[in-house]
Amino acid sequence: MTSLAEYAEIAVLLAPSLATAAAFGIGAGIVGVFVLLRREAMVALTLPQVVAIGAAIGLRFNSPTLWPAIASTATAIILLSWARGRNAGPWLLPSLYVAGISFSFLIIAGAGAHVSELQNVFTGIDVAVTPDAALLAIPVVIIAGLFTAMLWRRWLLIAQAPLVARLAGLAPAGWDTLFLILAATVLMVGTHALGAVIVLALLFLPAATVLPWCRRIPPALVTAPLMAMVYLATGFVLSIEMNWPLSQSVGAAGFGIMIVSNIFAALRR
Repeated sequence: MTSLAEYAEIAVLLAPSLATAAAFGIGAGIVGVFVLLRREAMVALTLPQVVAIGAAIGLRFNSPTLWPAIASTATAIILLSWARGRNAGPWLLPSLYVAGISFSFLIIAGAGAHVSELQNVFTGIDVAVTPDAALLAIPVVIIAGLFTAMLWRRWLLIAQAPLVARLAGLAPAGWDTLFLILAATVLMVGTHALGAVIVLALLFLPAATVLPWCRRIPPALVTAPLMAMVYLATGFVLSIEMNWPLSQSVGAAGFGIMIVSNIFAALRR
């Protein structure tokens, strides 16, 4: 059994990673509610693979990976916005997913060290976040999450009644693109800093846990980030006691809690 003093030492060592993960839990917890309600799960699964292409380009040329990741994500958003206007989304999303997992490794083929670094984009490593990276990522994901929460009525109207929104003078395509930008910002920053596993865990699982219990959107927007903090704390303890990777521990803890929550919600009905 690990002592409290040892927990404190490990927490200090992992402080940038834990702080970034906590901030991401807030931003992604909010965005994840709308990802599920708007049925944008495939978009959320695809974007981290697109981020990996940008990271691979940066690694290939021994340059910072953030700007290529931004460029690849922006390209994906433009393609998705174009595809939705032409009903091409059903084939474009899986195509982008396959392109991401294929080209990201082909770009750095033959460079063993870079392959290991790229694998960290997908899996995450516990001490990967530097203090400077944390200072950049934390405000970005929190602001994106809060801005998304402020417009919750708009997202639901556009998704559920686009004709009504159009008659009200709104531009559904423009608002859909804005939502893609906000979701992509959270996913890109999170994947670049923490890796895809913990990013997807904190995006999907908190919302999937609380939505069966929440009859209105505002309570879900509050409880989903709180549940993300529970996942993070539980995963942190599991990673220490079981000597497991932090990212996968958070995902496993979140999945277990989500299953239990949905079972009890079903029994409650």
